[in-house]
Amino acid sequence: MFAWWEELTLLQQIFYLIAIPSTLVLIIQTIMLLFGLGHGGDTDVDHDLGHDIGQDMDPAGTDGACDLDHDFSHDGCQDHSLDHDAGLRLITVRGVVAFLAVCGWAGAALLELNLAPFLAVPLAVLAGFSAMFLVAAVMLWLSKMQQSGNLDLHNAIGLTGEVYVPVPKGGKGKVTLVVQERFLELDATCDSQALTTGERIRVIGVTPDDTLLVVPSDPYVVRNDH
Repeated sequence: MFAWWEELTLLQQIFYLIAIPSTLVLIIQTIMLLFGLGHGGDTDVDHDLGHDIGQDMDPAGTDGACDLDHDFSHDGCQDHSLDHDAGLRLITVRGVVAFLAVCGWAGAALLELNLAPFLAVPLAVLAGFSAMFLVAAVMLWLSKMQQSGNLDLHNAIGLTGEVYVPVPKGGKGKVTLVVQERFLELDATCDSQALTTGERIRVIGVTPDDTLLVVPSDPYVVRNDH
């Protein structure tokens, strides 16, 4: 084993050091995905972190703290929504691991075939990017399959949830709630008033473009927005 390793060139050793650990991680990720343990992890972490930090930053209810909490939550939620709406996401943990694994093995194999390094390296990188694109395409397809399924947004009518991205009066934001035993982040609008992050809401309807029509969960709490 050590004799084989010593016979390798430095570039071959680098490719193997990239390929072997990343392949092990890729196998673990695949097993976790098959058992439903690896899906949506980033979403849960982002949501919990933003929610917990928002609570910790407003201990005394001062105006400054509220403004800072609102700005932080608003920016964080905007980034989160961009992730959801970006479509094909190449730069993900799974994508990077797939890139490293395929790039490493391709580079090592090409060098074993005595291909010149100035050709082997770019071809290995190209193979890695192809694997990254393939993983992104598969994850996007799985995401669309999960989102479409048999979900009927009209089943959300009457349910309560929480504002995730602030909803301006008459505009669109995002709310989180459980529909058909699934925790979802959905577009929402409120015609009566603006809603802030963390505020409890109740769904009263669904617009033609699949946006939830919501009101404060306490119908007696109505603010005058200026």
